[in-house]
Amino acid sequence: MAPKKRSEKTRRKPSLTTEEQLAIAIEALSEHVVLFDAEDRVVLANRAWRELNKDVAEFTKPGTRFEDHVRAVLAKGLVPEAIGREEEWLRQRMERHLNPSGPFEMTRQDGRWIRVYEQRLPNDGIILIISDITESKRVDRALRESETRFRSIVNNSPAKIHIKDRDGRYILINPLAEELFGFTEAEALGKTTHEVFPKEQADAFVAHDQSVLDAGKAVEGEEIWNRADGPHTYLTVKFPIVDFAGAVTGTGAIGTDITDRKRAEERLQDSERNLQLRIAELEAAQRRLEAQEANLIRLTEDLRIARDQAEAANRAKTEFLAAMSHELRTPLNAIIGFSEIIETEALGEAARVRYSDYARDINESGQHLLELINDILDLSKVESGLDELHEEDIEIPDLARSVWRLVQQRAEKQDVALARDLPKAPPALRADPRKLKQILVNLLSNAIKFTDAGGKVTLEIRCDMKSGYAFEVADTGIGIAPENIPKALSQFGQVDSAFNRRHAGTGLGLPLTKALVELHGGSLDLDSTVGVGTTVTVRFPAERIVARADSPRSVPAHRGKSA
Repeated sequence: MAPKKRSEKTRRKPSLTTEEQLAIAIEALSEHVVLFDAEDRVVLANRAWRELNKDVAEFTKPGTRFEDHVRAVLAKGLVPEAIGREEEWLRQRMERHLNPSGPFEMTRQDGRWIRVYEQRLPNDGIILIISDITESKRVDRALRESETRFRSIVNNSPAKIHIKDRDGRYILINPLAEELFGFTEAEALGKTTHEVFPKEQADAFVAHDQSVLDAGKAVEGEEIWNRADGPHTYLTVKFPIVDFAGAVTGTGAIGTDITDRKRAEERLQDSERNLQLRIAELEAAQRRLEAQEANLIRLTEDLRIARDQAEAANRAKTEFLAAMSHELRTPLNAIIGFSEIIETEALGEAARVRYSDYARDINESGQHLLELINDILDLSKVESGLDELHEEDIEIPDLARSVWRLVQQRAEKQDVALARDLPKAPPALRADPRKLKQILVNLLSNAIKFTDAGGKVTLEIRCDMKSGYAFEVADTGIGIAPENIPKALSQFGQVDSAFNRRHAGTGLGLPLTKALVELHGGSLDLDSTVGVGTTVTVRFPAERIVARADSPRSVPAHRGKSA
């Protein structure tokens, strides 16, 4: 069976009168609201007002007179300021109630603050609205306390402090700033810098303020202010003041008196200049002591290094003298021995051929001695700055052939293969021909001497119009350990000592060669691996190349040509 339809009258909600709608609205308000009629009796009170007066609930009902309600409140002791003078307070309250002239505030026994607003209605009734302002009061009091603390700090601060708004008008000046400025806070409030300071001084202050606004951060600077005991220097930091939204609303300034620090710095500078005065501040004295201690440590290290260098030089000298003793004694013994045999004809007249061989040995020993002496003299001249270059335009192919003839016999005697890579039609090189030949002969002779039989020595010459000439001598000899390369390039330095050395020589070859190359403005590089071989590269700068009109920018070595 289908359900019966509800009638239109049943479904329609009953309409509300204006008074009913007003009562519902008042009931929903969070404020405490009560209406009194012309006879000052309660007509309507909302839930909030009833809750506020729950301790006197029977005096909140419609029909209750306002005076009876107040007497009940006083009897309960709910108005702290009325205790002990209830009748006087009641009289004043009734006068204000019946003749409302604006809102007023009061406290309740629970410590809460309320604001009371009363208004006469056209029907001669009264509407009373109460708002709880406890939180607002708490915030206001906290704000006042904070402001009081802030003012206390500002007014008693040893720093000068002032604040301006966005337009540059003063809104706060502390007592120290008043003293320095020469006017009071009351005199400056609301005025701009140009209204209270001379123009030149005001311009500088305004520029400082503007730099803060432009940078959006603190900017510091020094200021000079005259005080009773003379001029004082203040380090003033100006900074932007922002609101809760982050917008800049003005500028603040805190100036700290750094006069003592500045004077101390001046005294310190005077003491350093005179080298006689004592440093007054303990911190500066400590820094000087630490610096002296560091200097002492460095000096000790320098002395240790100098001692090690002196000992190394002394060992090198001893080893050099031992090597020279060996190098000189050997040919001298040969010269003396062979010359005595020839002079005394100890082998008889029939040994004329052998005497000729001895004379050749004497000549070779003499040549060897001459080479040793020449090396020493040449290095001495270069080191003393007395050696001079006698420069000519040298044809590289001619130079290579000349050098080759000088070392070829030595290489063949030691069974070492010689190879060379030379540029095709290279440009001339501006250099001292004798010294350049000496450089290449030294390098090739050294390479041959330290290469075992069956090994190979290669001379490669490269020329680039931008980077210059390069002469590279590579061997497959015994090689040098990386840590011994500096010693091999030092004067009189030999990797093997005089007592265990396997190869003759004074140790002057590489140092002399390096000195001669540097005399030409060039450089010498040595790369070596023990058991693999050594490569020495000598470079001459591009400005020594004698360019020809048809010279290419670079002249590579002509590969495959060897001898």
